[in-house]
Amino acid sequence: MVSLLLSLAGALLLAGIIWVPPALGRDSGVRPIQPGLLVVAPEARGVVTLGTGRAAQLDETGLRITNGGSLLFRTVRGGSPVSALVGEVEGSGSERSEQISESLSNLEVERLAIEPGQVTWSGHLTGDDRTVPASISVRLEGARLMVTVRAKGADAVVVHSAQELGTRGRGPGLPERLLRKRAWWVGDGPAPVADAYSTGLGVTVGLGPEGTDRGIDLRRMGHTDLHTWSSSATLTMTSYRRMVEE
Repeated sequence: MVSLLLSLAGALLLAGIIWVPPALGRDSGVRPIQPGLLVVAPEARGVVTLGTGRAAQLDETGLRITNGGSLLFRTVRGGSPVSALVGEVEGSGSERSEQISESLSNLEVERLAIEPGQVTWSGHLTGDDRTVPASISVRLEGARLMVTVRAKGADAVVVHSAQELGTRGRGPGLPERLLRKRAWWVGDGPAPVADAYSTGLGVTVGLGPEGTDRGIDLRRMGHTDLHTWSSSATLTMTSYRRMVEE
């Protein structure tokens, strides 16, 4: 009998380890979004230098932003770095909930445009019944990098970034602690939040634009999915390690 009870307890503990962490934060109202396929035309691939050692690269493994030989930011490997959503956010404050009628998660990148200090990849996002124009721009502004994702005609944009060790929330937008296996709204409402979180790569990340509902989802292993309820999302990145070195 004791052995049976111990076996049942072990099974329950294992089930808790497997099933409970993904469920944490589900009541946040931020819905999990699965990235789709990524296809990048050969002429749109390659490394683009932005200046002062920063560079950006997009290929079928995803988007990478580097500073010299150091990684600053990357999206999930082997899938689309962005999705577009059709729907709305209901409620307010901590009672907000995403109501999604369609997800467009397959990205095909067709063109690459380079300007001084900026690179833009453009193409389209596709779902089951709809296709929308989409673009990803990376721009260097002084000590900051700006990543802007646009999906024309969509209600929201999700950036599927990779999950990095040492991801820590920054107040007042997120809890000032390590962020793991949960989902949160960024702030109590659509108020300005300059910086949302920092990572072990030595980068502080802000999520915009101001005046929109924004969420962060770390429930899926290897993912930090950033939700912005606007047809465009802006990620502001500052490398505090580089600032210290300089």
